[in-house]
Amino acid sequence: MESAAISTPDLLEPREYKRRIWAWTMYDWANSAFATTILAAILPVYFSQVAASTLASPTLATSYWSIGLSISLLLVAVVSPILGTISDISRGKKKFLAFFAGFGIVATALLVLVSTGDWILASILAIVSRIGFTGANTFYDALLPHVAKPEDQDAVSTRGYAMGYLGGGLLLAINIVMLQVLPGTWGARLSFLSVAIWWAVFSIPLFRHVPEPPAATETLQPGENVVSASFKRIRETLGDIRRYRELFKFLISFLVYNDGIGTIISVAAIYGAELGFGATELVLALLLVQFVGIPFSLIFGKLPSSTESRRPFYLMFILLNLISLPLVGILGSRLLPTNLTGAIDPAALGADPVRQSNLGLIIGMIFALEIILLAISYFLGPRVLTNLAQTFDTKRSILLALVIYSIVAIWGYFLNSVIEFWFLAWMVAVVQGGSQALSRSMYASLSPAAKSGEFFGLFGVMEKFSAIIGPILFAAAGLLFGSSRPAILSLILIFLIGGWLLTRVDVEQGRQVAQAEDQQYLQPA
Repeated sequence: MESAAISTPDLLEPREYKRRIWAWTMYDWANSAFATTILAAILPVYFSQVAASTLASPTLATSYWSIGLSISLLLVAVVSPILGTISDISRGKKKFLAFFAGFGIVATALLVLVSTGDWILASILAIVSRIGFTGANTFYDALLPHVAKPEDQDAVSTRGYAMGYLGGGLLLAINIVMLQVLPGTWGARLSFLSVAIWWAVFSIPLFRHVPEPPAATETLQPGENVVSASFKRIRETLGDIRRYRELFKFLISFLVYNDGIGTIISVAAIYGAELGFGATELVLALLLVQFVGIPFSLIFGKLPSSTESRRPFYLMFILLNLISLPLVGILGSRLLPTNLTGAIDPAALGADPVRQSNLGLIIGMIFALEIILLAISYFLGPRVLTNLAQTFDTKRSILLALVIYSIVAIWGYFLNSVIEFWFLAWMVAVVQGGSQALSRSMYASLSPAAKSGEFFGLFGVMEKFSAIIGPILFAAAGLLFGSSRPAILSLILIFLIGGWLLTRVDVEQGRQVAQAEDQQYLQPA
């Protein structure tokens, strides 16, 4: 059996270390095309308008789609910890990643066959491809502590999200052009095929340059196999929660606040449509979040870095966005003519009014504001926030993101114009990638590297259940109040509870437990 040295980042030459990090982040580039085109933008609409067009109503099509997503998430949530633990013992993280990614890619490619009325085929392929996507992500995330040094995990995780935003956004832009120029349903169908090809091709660097991490040094007892040994270790881990107290406290806080994040991501387009925003605004806003999320993901990754000299500048820029985006967006909707801002004229209420806006003006305002904020941050950040920036670690950076998400929820409740919608989308882009990337890296630091498959399997369970529970709670609140606005406002409570639970996590103690566990399990070089 190979030694641990093959996967220990601290022992690598700088060039090889950088190559492995690049290869690992390229998988984010590869599979994010699935998240944008298949999960968010094109397949849901295609399912409703084409594949399920023969059903009795669009509501029934939406119900079938939601059921399929819930089935796939539930299946992955159940098997992830089991397979993750098996991968730890049998040295198989890359093998499981390849297996799940492989049949996810094949199922995605087969979506090209779905035509009018093929809702059953579309549902089956959507379930299988989602299982492949989410299952592969469990093992991809589990590779992080084997690829990056502990002090680099925040930056590497956020770099992965930035690469994902760029890759997913580029292919989505290409797919939108395909929808416009190709006849009939072929624009959408070939878009699905392009996702499979993109996913497969850009996964190659990870499989070529990131080695399989070493197995834990557990020995199988007579009559025991890797499956039974895996179940045994999961039982021991769950039965020894006190030992991993800080890790499990973080898991609970993550389950709560990720509920809110996942709900905002999953209902943003539907909520915008409910408020009367057109398809153009919704799709372009999704692209905006993809590309704007790239620099902001990297900025959030720098906030906890003690070696980063520009932390005061980054922190000032984030804080100024927190204040300025709502202020300018709301003032713009009140002071500018409604035909430019997309605000609804009160006199037109009840007449199903169409929102009119000038997207060029709105986007120009946003970019002008960002240039001003960059200049202010450059000159004032080092002079005003140096001491505060030095106190920011991963936990405090996540807490800052949750504060911004709370502002998003409050603003979303009062939202009533296209200009506000775009400023709000920009504000979501500020925190979306950074909050998720830092959550991933913080969990990695609290998890023993020797058990990364098992623990990231548990992380996947929390992530999947939050994706199931959040939309259900949102729907229930909407039905109770007869409007989605109170449901959006109710997310504030989720962010406050999740943030409070996060403050109770002793990160340093949790890291010490993880390091002690690694001393026991990882083989010496």
